[in-house]
Amino acid sequence: MEKPSTSACIKKAQVPISCHFCNGNRINWKCEECDAIMCNSCKDKIHDRIKSTKDHEVLSFDNVGDDPSASTEVSSEVISSIFNSYTTTVPVHSLFCTDDDLVYIISAKLNSKGQGQLIKGKMLKASIRTMMSLAEPIFDIVVNKNGEVLFTQLITATESPIRMLLSSGEIKTVLDPKPMRLLALHLNKDDELVCSLRELGSPFPLHDFSVRQVVIFGSDYKRKMTFEFDSNGKRLFTYPSRIRTDSNNVIYIIDWLNMNTGRIVAMERNGRLKFTFCGPIDFEYFQPSSIVVTPNDNIVVCDHHNNALLALNSKGSLIAVQFVHEMNISSIFALCIDSEGFLLIGCSENDSESGKIHAVKMTETI
Repeated sequence: MEKPSTSACIKKAQVPISCHFCNGNRINWKCEECDAIMCNSCKDKIHDRIKSTKDHEVLSFDNVGDDPSASTEVSSEVISSIFNSYTTTVPVHSLFCTDDDLVYIISAKLNSKGQGQLIKGKMLKASIRTMMSLAEPIFDIVVNKNGEVLFTQLITATESPIRMLLSSGEIKTVLDPKPMRLLALHLNKDDELVCSLRELGSPFPLHDFSVRQVVIFGSDYKRKMTFEFDSNGKRLFTYPSRIRTDSNNVIYIIDWLNMNTGRIVAMERNGRLKFTFCGPIDFEYFQPSSIVVTPNDNIVVCDHHNNALLALNSKGSLIAVQFVHEMNISSIFALCIDSEGFLLIGCSENDSESGKIHAVKMTETI
């Protein structure tokens, strides 16, 4: 990628953060589980009296470690300009970038045989050159240091072990946790495989017998750590669909609560819940579909429902929200950061046979 084909900029705006319930600006408390920020009165009269939230852990800002005066402004800019835009032959539902300028595109649009598509491509100045295509109902992928593609499969497949696509084109199973299904895949900086699992059957609604876990496997595919409940015995996850880690191996998880809404769960390596983020209070639905961690250890989340990018800092505070339709970017689904530091945004129209990938520049603060 050498020259931008399109350029657009968004002016900065700043919005004061206020109590989630009364919109007052005297905020004193933060709920660690639903991410609500509130004043003393609303904590006592509203949050602590709602059946679903009355047992949540609520901390004062002194204990949370947040500085309210430093967290009262939210920028309206996550990205500053479009560097290049590409049209793809399939709708883009997930992306994975490697250090050698390769991009892996997952399309979950199924053909008559119930197969989606995985495309390995090389990003050129004006197009993406297809180097490999695989017809499989793929849910998530990761590429290891040997260039081998590990993938899990969509719910349309009867089972979902971790399978490996070798450079020879051969596919083999490397991890099969029967009777569980594997979902999200991620390799952390220590080359450990961080995965999510659930029981077989329909993902929703959640039942008492449901099993929803995040597991760390070693390079030998032996289980090292399992996370399912917090210190109070409450479930940490409902449907952990995407996983990323930062430079400190903090684990960030997109957790779908149902078919319409989700949240971000941040967890320390030792299993301690760091924060949850359920979206801005003025969003009717928060539908996170992809997540990346920037070199500054900030988090950028793609919200498909609102066609928005959201940036959080490592404490879980919202630092920027940008509605990207103003830059003629629509139907966003997927994110990844390429070897040059550009944020790639994958897009898919519901009824379209093609998609878009926009290479954009993030603001310096992100």
